[in-house]
Amino acid sequence: MKCKTGAHGRGEFECMREGRKVTRCAASVLEDINKNCLDEFRRHWNCLENNNQQLWQCRKHEWKLNGCVFDKLKLEKKIPDAPANETPVHLRKRQIYSHNEPGVIT
Repeated sequence: MKCKTGAHGRGEFECMREGRKVTRCAASVLEDINKNCLDEFRRHWNCLENNNQQLWQCRKHEWKLNGCVFDKLKLEKKIPDAPANETPVHLRKRQIYSHNEPGVIT
């Protein structure tokens, strides 16, 4: 998308080459996760499936998956344009949304 935007609608072949590189990279990461962190990935996936894809309900499983990925694959999660002075949402110990009473932060 960024490639096409930067080329102002031209350069489809260059963007296709870049897209293939991105696809190979993503496939490689998924393969590495399957080899090294499959149990953590499955727990997180099952949590999401059982909780209607509500991310906030599965943060504990996400933290364990992230820890495995960060430790074994040496990857890092960075959210683009996130404020530098705030804790990223995936690292917050207290979530804004929960099943508790309205207005109660857990």
